[in-house]
This record gives sequence, C-alpha cells and structure tokens, in this order.
Amino acid sequence: MLHIDSLHIAANGLENLAPFQFSVNSGEWVGILGRNGCGKTTLLKSMAGLLPVKSGDLYWRTDSLLGMKQKLRANYLALMMQHNGVCGGLNVSDVVSLAACSSCVDQARLAQLLADCSLTHLKDRQLEHLSGGQLQRVMLAQTLFQNTELLLLDEPTNHLDIFHQHQLLSIIKQRANTVIATFHDINLAAQYCDKLLLLVDDKVASFGAPTEVLTQENMRLAYKVDAQIQTGVNGVNVTVVGVFDE
Repeated sequence: MLHIDSLHIAANGLENLAPFQFSVNSGEWVGILGRNGCGKTTLLKSMAGLLPVKSGDLYWRTDSLLGMKQKLRANYLALMMQHNGVCGGLNVSDVVSLAACSSCVDQARLAQLLADCSLTHLKDRQLEHLSGGQLQRVMLAQTLFQNTELLLLDEPTNHLDIFHQHQLLSIIKQRANTVIATFHDINLAAQYCDKLLLLVDDKVASFGAPTEVLTQENMRLAYKVDAQIQTGVNGVNVTVVGVFDE
C-alpha cells in the first residue's frame, strides 16, 4: 500500500499547497488532473523526492520513501518524466538499459520490453532521430525496465497516437504496478484509473473514484468548462459543451 501522509509541497511556487493525505492499495492507479500550471508535475517530482516538501511523508507499506537515499528509493519507485531533449548520441537500447539497477543488463528482458513497447525495430537508432511519440515510448520503456512496484508517470501518453496510448497503458496494467500518473486527457484517465486527484489553485479539490471526481461542478471549478457527464458500463465520459469566462 502507498500512503501519502500530510504532504505539504514547497517547491516551484507551490508554497501554499495545503497538506493532503490519501492511500492507494497495491495495484491501483491514481490519475492527477488539473489545468496547465496547477502543479501536477511538481507534485509528482515532490512525491519522487526530487523537490523539497515542507512537511509530511510518502510511505510504501511501512517504509518512508522521502527519508531514503536516492539510490535506495530507486528500488521502490520509478519516475517517468518528459524527455528533456538531451540525447548524447545514445541509441534506444542504451537509454532503456540505463534504468538497470546493476551493470549487468538482462538482455532477454530488455528485448521483451522493447518488443512490448514497439521499439525493437528502433533499438539501434539514436534518440535525436526519433519522433516525439517514439521518444515517449522509449522513456516509458526505461521506466518499466527499472522494475519497481510503484510507478510515477508524468503525462505517459503525451505525443502518442490512440493506438499507442492504449497499447502502452494496457502493458502497464498487465504488470499490476501501483501507478500515480498525470493526465491531460480526462476520459483516458477515467478509463484506466481507479481513483482521480483533482488540483485547483494549488490545492487538492477532490479525490476519489472517477464518478465522484468528474462532476459538472468540478469541471467548471477546475477547467472553467461546461461539461456533460455520462456514466455507463465503460465508466465515465466527459464531453465539453461550452466554456466560461476566466
């Protein structure tokens, strides 16, 4: 189980993010939603121990993740961020292999993961010659190769077409990881996540099942849109029918 205990963010201008707490069962997915600049990525980095927090902690079972040295923490969680544009002449296999916890790379597992992420035909290609979507798949493969139970994913479907969005999210689902991920696509988050966390004005405005978080009131509060909410056998679907003035 993952437990966030009174975490109070103090980074990137989010000095007033109110302390919050929630728990996630092993294997559950939590999607972090909110407008651009609301602090989704900052929250994710803070949970990974890359940015300071004012108070609180993050526990995996009974172990304090924020109190660990980074090398030890890497055995528990993997963080996928957006590619920063630095390639250094490395090819796809090189970059994915960087996530290995030892100098001995399991070549069979590497080959299988490259195949799962549709990267086998690109394994020897340098990163500067990849498209945005291909780069995104490389970063996800690298994160999965770290082989941790807890995954923190920053916009994992960014730059991906519909096929690769669902292909890669399905691959992660099959691995039964516990996942905390930021999303811009509300309906995609609702489809794959067990719980959603909605950020508004540097605060956690709502946390719960998609049916609890994705309401007309919350869509207006968070995104300034008029939305129709439909709930069926396939979950919740949000359709924007209008926008409100800022």
